[in-house]
Amino acid sequence: MENLIKAETMSERLHNDGTTVGRNTLISLKGVSKNFRKNGKEITVVNDCSLEIAENEFLVIVGPTGSGKSTLLKLIAGFEAPTTGEIRVGGEIIKGPGADRGMIFQEYALLPWRNVLKNVELGLEFKGSRSEADNRAQAMKYIDMVGLSSAVNKHPVELSGGMKRRVSLAMILVTKPKILLMDGPFNALDSKTKMTLHAEITRIWEHEHNTIIFVTSDLDEAVKLGDRIAVMNQSGQISKIFHNGLPRPRTGKAALDTEFHNRFIKLREEVLNEVKAGAGKTVCEY
Repeated sequence: MENLIKAETMSERLHNDGTTVGRNTLISLKGVSKNFRKNGKEITVVNDCSLEIAENEFLVIVGPTGSGKSTLLKLIAGFEAPTTGEIRVGGEIIKGPGADRGMIFQEYALLPWRNVLKNVELGLEFKGSRSEADNRAQAMKYIDMVGLSSAVNKHPVELSGGMKRRVSLAMILVTKPKILLMDGPFNALDSKTKMTLHAEITRIWEHEHNTIIFVTSDLDEAVKLGDRIAVMNQSGQISKIFHNGLPRPRTGKAALDTEFHNRFIKLREEVLNEVKAGAGKTVCEY
């Protein structure tokens, strides 16, 4: 019970209205919208979104298909420019991609002719690091961190889906971004591999002190990972932000605690109701 109370007190630093309290704001979105033209018509995909994300926060974004989750992530990454509004990182307006932001997509972005080590070294080569020895030492640090030290000489064709995802993560981490943007990175993985990677990404986040923005359609995953859970609706708006006061770790033995389990289920159902409402569907009863 003491841990539960402590977690509630600590997480009061994150407001449910999209603003942060007690932590420095790292990312700020103000009135952000994104329109695209399709078949001669202008379509609004992201609609007037305002949000503050704190340093070292783990924010999860959920919502029905087509609600603009991935587009919002690309806007923060700088791959797309907002039609209206502004996005700031560290007080500076985003004008394009930057080394302070690393993005992991659903697809694996590995070069098939390079082994694990050489794939992870790729980001350092782009940055123009000083020597091959330095590159190797840095790459091995993050290969070890994601648990792939025994697979450094394997090529992508020899790796399982979970191992490929770990390589992708190491490729981003080695460039030391402040912000990790993760677009459904575990969607295609089996439940056992997902559970392992949930524990791994949480451990890395706690160790590296990144700010993570994580898009998923898996509500169990959202509740396991997020400090807050932002729900987007079919209009491309952030309809509600849920504060997650569950203590960490949220896997393993924690799931056996009755009070923890009941709170987990309650939050998941509240998020589900909001997602369904945002999709125009009947709210479920529980």
